[in-house]
Amino acid sequence: MACHGTRIGPLQGAFRRMPANICRFADYELDRSAYQLRRKGRPVQLEPIPLDVLFILADRRGQLVTREEILERVWGKGVFLDSDNAINTAVRKIRHALHDDSDSPRFVVTVPAKGYRFVAKVKTAAALDALVGVPSMPEGPAPIVVGREAELARLQSWSDQVLEGRQRRVVFIAGEAGIGKTTFVRAFLDSLGGSAARIGRGQCVEQYGAGEPYMPVLEALMRFCQEAHGRRVVELLHKFAPTWLAQMPSLLSHADRERLQATAQSVSQPRMLREMAQALETVAAETPLVLVLEDLHWSDFSTLELISVLARRTEPARLLILGTYRPTDMLASDHPLRTMKQELELHRYCEELHLQLLSEADVATYLARRFADDDTARPLVAIAPLIHERTDGNPLFMVNVVDYLLEQGSLADASKIEAPRSVLQMIERNLERLNPATQRVLEAASIAGAEFSAAAVAAALERPLSEIEATCARLSRNEQFVAAIGTSAWPDGTVASSFRFLHSLYGDVLYGQVPAGYRVELHRRIAARLEKAHGERAGEIATELAHHNSRANDRNNAIEYLQIAGKRAGARYAMVEAERQYTSALELLAELPETPERDRREIALQLAVGPVLMAVKGWAAPEVERAYTRGRKLCERVGELAQLSSILYGLWVNHLERLELRSSYQIGEELLQRAESVGDSTMLLQAHHALGDTSNRMGRFPLAREHLEATLPLCGARRSRPLGVDMEVVCRSCLSWTLWFLGYPDQALKMSHGAVEVARALSDPFSLTFAEIFLCYLQYHRRDVRALQGTAERVASICAEHGFTYGLAHANLFQGVAMTAQGRGEEGLKLIARAFTEHREAGAEGNRPEFLYWLAEAYCATGRLDEARDTLNNALEVAEEHENLSLEAEIYRLKGEFLLRRGNSNSAQAQACFQRGIEIARRQSAKSLELRATTSLARLLDKQGRRDGARAMLAEIYGWFTEGFDTADLKDANALLNELSG
Repeated sequence: MACHGTRIGPLQGAFRRMPANICRFADYELDRSAYQLRRKGRPVQLEPIPLDVLFILADRRGQLVTREEILERVWGKGVFLDSDNAINTAVRKIRHALHDDSDSPRFVVTVPAKGYRFVAKVKTAAALDALVGVPSMPEGPAPIVVGREAELARLQSWSDQVLEGRQRRVVFIAGEAGIGKTTFVRAFLDSLGGSAARIGRGQCVEQYGAGEPYMPVLEALMRFCQEAHGRRVVELLHKFAPTWLAQMPSLLSHADRERLQATAQSVSQPRMLREMAQALETVAAETPLVLVLEDLHWSDFSTLELISVLARRTEPARLLILGTYRPTDMLASDHPLRTMKQELELHRYCEELHLQLLSEADVATYLARRFADDDTARPLVAIAPLIHERTDGNPLFMVNVVDYLLEQGSLADASKIEAPRSVLQMIERNLERLNPATQRVLEAASIAGAEFSAAAVAAALERPLSEIEATCARLSRNEQFVAAIGTSAWPDGTVASSFRFLHSLYGDVLYGQVPAGYRVELHRRIAARLEKAHGERAGEIATELAHHNSRANDRNNAIEYLQIAGKRAGARYAMVEAERQYTSALELLAELPETPERDRREIALQLAVGPVLMAVKGWAAPEVERAYTRGRKLCERVGELAQLSSILYGLWVNHLERLELRSSYQIGEELLQRAESVGDSTMLLQAHHALGDTSNRMGRFPLAREHLEATLPLCGARRSRPLGVDMEVVCRSCLSWTLWFLGYPDQALKMSHGAVEVARALSDPFSLTFAEIFLCYLQYHRRDVRALQGTAERVASICAEHGFTYGLAHANLFQGVAMTAQGRGEEGLKLIARAFTEHREAGAEGNRPEFLYWLAEAYCATGRLDEARDTLNNALEVAEEHENLSLEAEIYRLKGEFLLRRGNSNSAQAQACFQRGIEIARRQSAKSLELRATTSLARLLDKQGRRDGARAMLAEIYGWFTEGFDTADLKDANALLNELSG
């Protein structure tokens, strides 16, 4: 089919009726009111139909426009023509008018078999009104991008899926230093044009960024919130991610800040990750969201966890995460990015674009584009091979070589290429071309950081801010070394322009050129100015201040800010970063002379790092013991008895979880002795709890009751949470366990319910989880399967909401136990086995005999008797080796039941096990366990015809009880007594 005659597209008249609206890109202007394309103010000859097509493409900049849509909108429905030829002709004429190249397009990209995409950066009044956020990339002329067409097309294809809401994407852009990752990302973001996408950027910084949890993400969020329509982002964060909003106090009123920060105390890192995932998805539901995180090879661990969580969520979202990194740096430092990326790649949760060195043809294309309006453009192609040979196709090096040759006065003369092969040498040579004053500004900027405020540089050089801003702005306009990235505002009212180095290598070279003594002084000046500017809010930049003070050789201030940074990281449940901050502080502290004041500071740090190490390494980790042992030595040396109680309590937990019960009991005795000597109620509370809990596990139940009952009057109105759980909740829960063993099941249940009520009244989800887990233990011992199932499900719900993985392992365990008791053995076995693994991975060994006992029960329920026997023998070995004897009597009883299930020939061995269980229970005063073992033995004796002896022993123990007659154990004993009396 052919098109007959020339036809004016329907868009022509429509554009003529529109108000004045000029669309600008590169050197061109599309004027809708004049229905005209101009270049540098001069009209460009373009026929109506190609002009209509260009208006459509520019209006949908960054988006795929299908051939079908172009056909319908330009020619209308029902028009018969050779559509492929007509559209191809129009696009060819557009490219001719724009001096565009289909092989290396700057403006119109062909999407094979689908349509076209207009990729130039566009500026229109309408587009600026429509944009919700402004890309926080370096300002200045659009970069010249060559040799990246295939990668850009792939990224734009993935971006289309995101913008259309079909699939979220996480894309890693890899390449070595100078390969052009930032330029590539900027070119892609420019191609989005006015697509109304929110674009946020965060920068990972080597100098002090690795220890600041979520730093690049918080940076991007701050930019979202401070830009146009940012209040909406704040509203969504307030609703869906209040914990994150609490980390950005400058966005909040004083009242909101205090309220949110108080709320944040009871959350965990999994909850923070879940909050941010939901918040970002909600923001993206309103407007597509592009999050750029640069230099992930310097990223903190928590940011990587967030990327992983976002990537693994299967729900579609208009969310695109772009992360850049250097493979060499990642591999050399064994960065956690490597493991995280490999895991995501394995499950196809991410994509990667690996940028390669430029070819000789790419270098020629770059030269032709950069000097398109220069008469010397043609000779440039001739020297492209020489430039490629000297630079190996490294884009950063190539640009520096060209700049150098320009400075020499002739680009076409090949004999002028005398640049050194090293990129660093080239940067040094380009720096030498600057005047000394400008060099000093850049050197001070390298001290301030990869991104810096002109105010920090002004403070370092003790020069007027306006002078520094003018110098940096001039460099940015000339695309030399730095680029403008907006403004920064400090709490004292200082507002200044902000800049970033175009490449980290620039900062590295400059930093290395500053003499050591002068470098120390510049760091000192910047630290002092930042401290003064932030005042009471200096803690918000504690990591940055720690860095500058450390480089200024001010160890005392550096230690103080590292300690603050560690505390802030811990408040965000970013325990890996908190450990690094505290460890760095301890390393600096070790360099100070030994004095009582230094020792007191170390005590505080060891106390702070202990719980963090428990979270990162596990409660039983040797690092935990070393921290508390060192703290104990220092406390004794300087006489800090108040601090010593917390140190001893931490040591007690460590030994308890390592199943070193004798050592943990000795620590409890020492704690009690010291508490009584000084009359400190908090120390007494911790001491009695330590001794009571340890006695419970050792099977010394009367002693455990004595200590735990002594804790209750000490709890009082003053709440204490040394382990993160309210002490009254802890003590009531432990006491409920003791009361059951001693034969008071009703009092035990009342005590456990009391612990749950206290936790609920405190609105403390962590304490509530603890209380409910102990209630599960009690319901299991009472054999109340239905109640156990309900409580376990409730625990699972609380833990899922707040991200308590430790509690979730217990919830899974008890759900598995309940399933086993209800005849669903295989399901129960899987849950118990998984919970056992999760428990041990969390570093908790204290309940290993109990877990093995329940695992053995599940094996028995599924008929796997050999595995049940082996597991039970393992439980006995662990219990006896570590003196964890609370269930020893019950393990012997269960072993006897297993032997009977294997055949009557084992009855003598089974009887010996039951008798052994009774002996142990009597020695421990564990009346509930004595009742169980006696019931099992009485049933066996009855089968052997020894009914009188069976009835006598069972009646004796049954007659001891004064409560709990509705429990399963006492009902079974009573029923058997009736049978034996019949």
